[in-house]
Amino acid sequence: MKINYLDLFSGVGGFTLGLQNSGFKFHYHGFSEIDKYAIETYKRRFTNAEELGTITDIDPGKLPNIDLITFGFPCQDLSIAGKRKGLEGGRSGLFFEAMRIIRAKEPKYIIFENVKGLFSSNGGEDFKVCLKEIADIGYDGQWELLNTRWFLPQNRQRVYFVGHLRGNSRPKIFPFTENGRKNTENRGENKIQISCAPSREYGWKDVSPTLCARDYKDPKLVKSSGLKQIGVIDKDSEATRVYDPSGTARTIKDGGGMGAKTGLYDVGGIRRLTPLECERLQGFPDNWTEGQSDTQRYRQMGNAVSVPVVQAIAERLIKGF
Repeated sequence: MKINYLDLFSGVGGFTLGLQNSGFKFHYHGFSEIDKYAIETYKRRFTNAEELGTITDIDPGKLPNIDLITFGFPCQDLSIAGKRKGLEGGRSGLFFEAMRIIRAKEPKYIIFENVKGLFSSNGGEDFKVCLKEIADIGYDGQWELLNTRWFLPQNRQRVYFVGHLRGNSRPKIFPFTENGRKNTENRGENKIQISCAPSREYGWKDVSPTLCARDYKDPKLVKSSGLKQIGVIDKDSEATRVYDPSGTARTIKDGGGMGAKTGLYDVGGIRRLTPLECERLQGFPDNWTEGQSDTQRYRQMGNAVSVPVVQAIAERLIKGF
């Protein structure tokens, strides 16, 4: 299926890769990103994509007709871990820039991803604003809180929204929960190797914490079913707690420092997740971000969408084209 596609707040291309894995191909492929290092990775992996600059500089009138727009607008002002400024915050307020482009191009479908905190930001009012804005420009939608752990060994809850322009078909995308999801308990035979050590494998029950872009700051240990703290490295803070190696891993997130919050216990002691392991925990091919510093590689994976989650959504969405 060939479409005209626009990838906003593109990061290193998690949405694009998930679409391609599901069978989508592109007549036209444009992307917008502000981070110069992420742009370098994106252009290296998608050589035919047109770089459009920052989202505020995009002139929709210069773009061809667009069939699908994806966007994961900056979540820092919405995240539970952030300052919770909501859509009035400078970064998350860029949502309205995405709406400006969608209103002008009227793609058949839109997909966006954001943190779980979108549901509760400003007492739930921010999510209501999102839904109203989308409805006002002619779209109906469906959404679900999906967890990467249903597809990969990382605990990462994110809101996924699929909107369709009124008058177009509405393929059923959700739910992925209950019988529709990839069950983490019943897929123990399907394993994914996340360690650089050839002999180390983690099954579906062995789940990483959420990966963050700040993950090179502080080492942590993880355990397979629920985090179990077994000590601290120095002062008792979230950044220095040590976890049983068989516990649930935390979310990969954005940030920086000297060590990884999503650490692993290795035979020789505590170590941080490597950039390669972070790529695997997000469903990217090995060395997707190679050529960048470790700092940037951690950031890029912490800011990325989980590729298999996007792929699962796209495999259902493609039926609507």
